Amino acid sequence: MHTTPNTTENIITIMNNIKFYSKSVYDVADVKKANGGEKPSLLTITLMILIAILSILCVFLTPRSEEYLPFLDKTILTLLTIVTHIVYLIGGGIVLFGALLIIIRFIQSKMKNPDKPSGVTRYLSGYLTLSLELFIGAEIIKTTITRTFEEFSVLILIIISRGLFSLILYLERRWHGTAETE
Repeated sequence: MHTTPNTTENIITIMNNIKFYSKSVYDVADVKKANGGEKPSLLTITLMILIAILSILCVFLTPRSEEYLPFLDKTILTLLTIVTHIVYLIGGGIVLFGALLIIIRFIQSKMKNPDKPSGVTRYLSGYLTLSLELFIGAEIIKTTITRTFEEFSVLILIIISRGLFSLILYLERRWHGTAETE
């Protein structure tokens, strides 16, 4: 068999590439040595596989992106809207639960001793602070789906005002401490 220098160089290049890739595969498979004697975690392996699959999908789907991007945009918009509403409901549920719990504690404390301060407002401010944090989180999620500058500016004002309310409630809890009068 007569080979030209060009063909021989190509064969040598291919053989070197095979050696390089087989060494790379060996290094990945023998990650135990490189990782200080520990096996890679299941999460690490899962994430590596997920990244590889998503990379392959991106390569194949990029030329056809105009077919599915509008659908994907609508789906993400719908999911974020649903998540925002769920976070709002959880925040409202915390306010309702906290208010009911505080009313029960107030009644119990006044039934025991009507002249003694009940000290329940400090607990109510905790529930209100937690719910305000959830409302702020919902507003932050909502900023990702706003389309106009007016909506964005209103959301920023809402976030700032709720942040100030949260700060006021926090400071009120610190100032009142344990000595509270009602």
